[in-house]
Amino acid sequence: MDILKSLSNQSQYSQTKLQWIIGAWVLASAVEGKPKISSTDGDLAEEDYDKASLYSLLYSIYSSMGDVENEFGVKYEFTFNTWGYAWPTTWPASGIKADDPQRFGKNAYTGHFHWKIIKDFIAQKDGKVHLVEMGCGTGAGAHHICKNVLPNCTYEAVDMQKTAIETCRRKHVPELNGRLVATHANATSLSVKDTSADIVVINETHVTEMVGVVTPEDEKFFQTAYRILKPGGYLVWANAIPTGTWQASFDYLKTIGMNLLEVEDVTDLAIQARDEDAPRANKYVEDCLNRFVGFKIPVLGTRRRKQAQEGLKNFFRSPGTRLYENMKDRSDTYKVVLMQKA
Repeated sequence: MDILKSLSNQSQYSQTKLQWIIGAWVLASAVEGKPKISSTDGDLAEEDYDKASLYSLLYSIYSSMGDVENEFGVKYEFTFNTWGYAWPTTWPASGIKADDPQRFGKNAYTGHFHWKIIKDFIAQKDGKVHLVEMGCGTGAGAHHICKNVLPNCTYEAVDMQKTAIETCRRKHVPELNGRLVATHANATSLSVKDTSADIVVINETHVTEMVGVVTPEDEKFFQTAYRILKPGGYLVWANAIPTGTWQASFDYLKTIGMNLLEVEDVTDLAIQARDEDAPRANKYVEDCLNRFVGFKIPVLGTRRRKQAQEGLKNFFRSPGTRLYENMKDRSDTYKVVLMQKA
């Protein structure tokens, strides 16, 4: 079974189903040939996986884990599937606690609104702005913004993964008295009304990943963001992507009517965050892997466990992985961006 390509983003896999899926993946290694996931740095080639399948697996695992403990014994549910960055000392204080297990993810969302331009825009509307997030994951960032950053806003959180949206509806939506809506949809073909959003949020969304290229899928994604923004509305975007793709993206966005206002490179702070977060991430990976009996199968299970371990760590950009090294050598850079619809 190829779990990297064969799972559906329309399905939510229970712990029991996940046991069968992982078990089948372990047994399939007997005839697989060269493994797709590197057991040394977790590298996974773009052509070797389908993002819908991969994210379906990851969000189902996260949901099945429930509450876990970090390295200090603090309980939390893993909902910020976000690398984030250490908070810049030159920015106004974030208000996020230094011992929060998911502080770096919260930093990433809070950082979208540190610019004076966006603060003034929101203040002019008494905070009553409507946000749409394209690729929200579990909606943890949406919840954080609604509760702690923009307490008078309304927010529609959109993601293509059913399991992620179900987590948002279970954990985050009920707290916010109708201010947060979770929508299961592909962001490239949203039914959100034209010119309905004051602000579009893109936070570490799985687009613009080809080096120096804006793909047709990326174009549809950006066109949707432009379409749903009100004239004069803002796009806030943060991610770690191939360095050469940033300018290609800015150039394309300019052609459809988006003006670049602010951009800040926080790559060094993203590396710092991964260094500081490594003990928590490593413990979470071990807690996940220990749940699956398939990894106890002699020889095959041990081999697959090592691939899964390094693959998950790579997904978290943990030190020693390929994605971490991409930031270290700056083939990937993490930037925080503010753009405006003309």
